[in-house]
This record gives sequence, structure tokens and C-alpha cells, in this order.
Amino acid sequence: MANWVLFQWGPVQFQVYPLSLGEMSHHTQADWAKKEIAGAALYREWVGEGDETLTLKGKVFPHFFARHMRQRSIGNPVLGPSSRLGGDGLLEENTGDMISSGGLFHLDVLDNMRRLGQAHILVRGDGWHFGWFIIETLQRAHSHIAQDGIGQMIDFEAVFQRVPIPNDPAEYQTQLWSSGAMGSGGGSSA
Repeated sequence: MANWVLFQWGPVQFQVYPLSLGEMSHHTQADWAKKEIAGAALYREWVGEGDETLTLKGKVFPHFFARHMRQRSIGNPVLGPSSRLGGDGLLEENTGDMISSGGLFHLDVLDNMRRLGQAHILVRGDGWHFGWFIIETLQRAHSHIAQDGIGQMIDFEAVFQRVPIPNDPAEYQTQLWSSGAMGSGGGSSA
């Protein structure tokens, strides 16, 4: 079975497994200023783009994939061999000593990226580029709790919010130094 990339946000790929998606909803809106005119219908003036949110819902089965991985040979793994970014810059699944991997690690990474306020490009599996998004909320619901306290099935919902293109940190450093904010001549004055 092919493991198709359904969506990708930064280094995290939502695939058929281990981080599976079942639903996607996309909400866009525009901002309108309401102007009341005596004796006439309410007039609206378009003032720009409003919020844009994209919600991804899915399920992960951490115990199933961990058990399946242990039953496979080392030379023919089901998932990536480590819990870090691979040579291609994509997130690989941890399948080492972690009993409950199978997407659980990906959810933890998503939550940490939310906590850090990271913005990344969101791309659909067919290559459609939605733009820069942050995770506004990440909800997880464990069911069929196993003896380790982790659900055998975890429903998740990630709500992404569109944001402006972030400033390039390298560009910020250049602006900081050229503006004289760090002192004149690069040295400190006594």
C-alpha cells in the first residue's frame, strides 16, 4: 500500500499512516464595514480579507503501528528509522524503544510547534500551496485506553490559521545592524 502525503505543514507530513487524515474543512471570509444610511438599506464596504482557517481531523493508532513495527525486520521497516528530521528535511517516525509511536510522536511535534508559534507553508497532497499557517488549536481525544495510559485510538483535530509571510530572520539581523540599533561602528560606547 502506498503511503500518500495528504497534506504537509513544515516538516510534518499527514499521510495514510501513521498520521492519518479523514476530514478537512477550509473556511475563508472577507471583512466588510457596515454603514447605516438613513432611509436606505445597510451599505457594506469591502475592507479586505478576513480570517482563513483550515481544519484537519484524523485518527492515529499508536499501539497498532508500534506492534506492527516490532514484527517487521530491521532491513524492511514500515516507518522511518528515527525520531528526527531526515536527510530530506521531513519528520521521520520514532520506532526505537518507544512502545507507543505510530503517529503519537507526530502529534507531540505538532503541539510543540504550536507552543513555539511556528509558521510554516501548508501544502495539499496535489501540490496546492495554501500559504503560511500556524496551528491555533490542537485537540486530542484518546479512546480504548491501554495499560500505559495511551489510547489505542486517538482522534485529533488541528485548526490552522493563515498568517502573513513571516520575516526572514537573516533579513531581520541585517536590518538590526544597519539601523544602528546595536551602537555606532559596531563597538560599544563608554
